[in-house]
Amino acid sequence: MLASLLHSFGALVGHPGLMQPHSIDSVGKYIDDANRDQCRARLASGHGLQLVYKIRQFDVLFCEAADKLSWEHRRQCTPVRGTNEVARRLDPTERGAAEIVASFPGGGALALRRNRDPRRMVVLLTSTRNDKKLLEAVLPEADVPRLAALFDEAAKGQRQVAAGPCTTSREVKLKDGSFWILPAWYTEAVALLAQDVFRLHAVVSATAKHFSRALYFDCVTAHRIENGPITEHHTLVKGSLHRASGGCVCGLHRASAPKEPFKRLEFRMEFCGCPLVDGKCRRHCGAETVTESARFPGICMKCLKVEFRCTHDKPASGRGGGGIRIPFNVEDPKMDLAYTKDVVMGVASCGGRLMSPCEDKDLPIDMTTTLASLEEAQARNLHMGDSIRQHDVVAVYLLRQGTTVNSSGRFAGRVRADCNAILKTHKHLFRVKQS
Repeated sequence: MLASLLHSFGALVGHPGLMQPHSIDSVGKYIDDANRDQCRARLASGHGLQLVYKIRQFDVLFCEAADKLSWEHRRQCTPVRGTNEVARRLDPTERGAAEIVASFPGGGALALRRNRDPRRMVVLLTSTRNDKKLLEAVLPEADVPRLAALFDEAAKGQRQVAAGPCTTSREVKLKDGSFWILPAWYTEAVALLAQDVFRLHAVVSATAKHFSRALYFDCVTAHRIENGPITEHHTLVKGSLHRASGGCVCGLHRASAPKEPFKRLEFRMEFCGCPLVDGKCRRHCGAETVTESARFPGICMKCLKVEFRCTHDKPASGRGGGGIRIPFNVEDPKMDLAYTKDVVMGVASCGGRLMSPCEDKDLPIDMTTTLASLEEAQARNLHMGDSIRQHDVVAVYLLRQGTTVNSSGRFAGRVRADCNAILKTHKHLFRVKQS
């Protein structure tokens, strides 16, 4: 259909030999001059080229630019993994015009762009040297339905398959060691833990004065650190937040942010991680009891430590500097998070299990069961619904005001009496001011 239209189109734009063999003004002249007739033959037969129908439905923006959008448009944004960008789905009135692109071997291309005027045919030719030539003309009435039918037929083509999320762990080997990139389903589990248990979205929202932010985890990696004596060996499961979740949060706990450039926000779970052999851990072999997850057994979970970090580049001196560290302790007697201890341990232990070359295929199912039990426990403890969301609102307000917690676990200074209720769920997010 395209080749037939180009035959009649050539005469309208002053190139009667556009689709004629061995013609001096052949379409191949403007795509690959050295193989002009071969390009024309490929276009006429449809073989040896790639034909794609395109329409721009997304706008890619840097996260800083996305923050300036209206709240309706910000909610349409989706973070792009591995970048500092987001993609916003365009409204029907914003979407670009459709085009049919024929790509040739060597880099040349022919693009037929749909014009608002249905009678106008616009063709852009791009050579292998990236030289461009634009041809356009108004078609006779007899050819207008043929142009419309071409775009309608092209829109029925098979949609390009998007790359799906990774469902298995992947080991990345480096010169000085290796680490594991954990699957997407586990990344979602860690993100839910950070949000539903530790209410981490309140911290990132407090860094922006006029709008709230969501937690977007770019990836979760697992590292086995075995440098030094065995008493220092441990496993680190690290979730890196996407830039769309916000930048430096040091201003919430310090008078000023570090001078070093901001890198990223991290949610970290650190634990022993040694595999249990005959029920024993080689690091804690002298311990009377073994600490392991009931649902994800086989890994020593002693010395479990959970924290949130704002990471910055190391200073040139190699000393001091760096961002804040916020420790999360589910066993704090002044908070109501002890019921989540088994879930936190289970999610961390699952990350250690995913580092095994022989990955257990039942781990995703077990993780789904773990998260379901967390949801049921939250319902029993009234940590879900409108009540906990109101606690989030109050926490964001107090964090923006620079409110601190004293050493006795109460808010320093004067706050409304009903604000004290959030200490049971959000106290760990506030800076502790020593009296």
